Amino acid sequence: MKQLRDKLAADLVTPRPLTEQVVRALLDRCELQSNEVADYMAAQGADWDEPLVDMIFSPIYTPTWSDRARYVTDRERVEVTPQLIALLVRELDDLQLAGQYPYENGTITMRVPGVLIERWVERLQLQVKLSSRVTQAIEATIPTDAQDMVKALAGAPAWQAAGREDILTGFLTGFSLTGRFTLPKFEYLTGLVHTYRPRDLSHFAHQVDALVTSYQDERDEHFFDAHLKEAYGAEGGLAPTHDGYATERKQHIALASQLQQDLADLASLESSG
Repeated sequence: MKQLRDKLAADLVTPRPLTEQVVRALLDRCELQSNEVADYMAAQGADWDEPLVDMIFSPIYTPTWSDRARYVTDRERVEVTPQLIALLVRELDDLQLAGQYPYENGTITMRVPGVLIERWVERLQLQVKLSSRVTQAIEATIPTDAQDMVKALAGAPAWQAAGREDILTGFLTGFSLTGRFTLPKFEYLTGLVHTYRPRDLSHFAHQVDALVTSYQDERDEHFFDAHLKEAYGAEGGLAPTHDGYATERKQHIALASQLQQDLADLASLESSG
């Protein structure tokens, strides 16, 4: 457990730049001017109102999938229980960890409040245990350098409901046969499963077909200006690089279409098998 605790402690004191979202929340909620932020944070220390500090700093204390991937080997090595999580949070809080927050031209030092330690530790999904079936499928299918990320994503709540393991292993089998695995596609797949909650592969295929059709039907709807449509192209492929909406939409169209093809290939494999 000491190895895991030390790793968590090191993460918690790693510098976390104050993002624009965090600074805006500080200024608004605490009625500060930008030049007052450093002194205010240093003075607050561990005396923050818990709901307030959790709301303000949650964007920089909520683990990303990359963060969770770094703990996959730890959760495979250690049996993490709710009791162990609570013990880790208490011990980390007792260390009075000094958080580092780069801001403007300096770095603010502030004791990491217990509620933020709790948020970080609990949201790393350390208690997740993948089934041997899923673990073996990932290790047999996914490139080694991507396995921890896929294992982290496979531990998402979206994959834990009834029938979802069959969908997951179906895709992993398909990837092994087609060689068409990419991490962006798997992340997108996980997001779709979370949103659409499919019952099985057949149900999911219908949902993805409908999604691709909706993207196609929306082509003209978003280009309300004929000159804009002509400039961007029907798929938005000619949009300027700074146009975030068009870029994201183009990526989603491509990923949904790839999943549609993957599902069609899986259906063909099932029928031929």
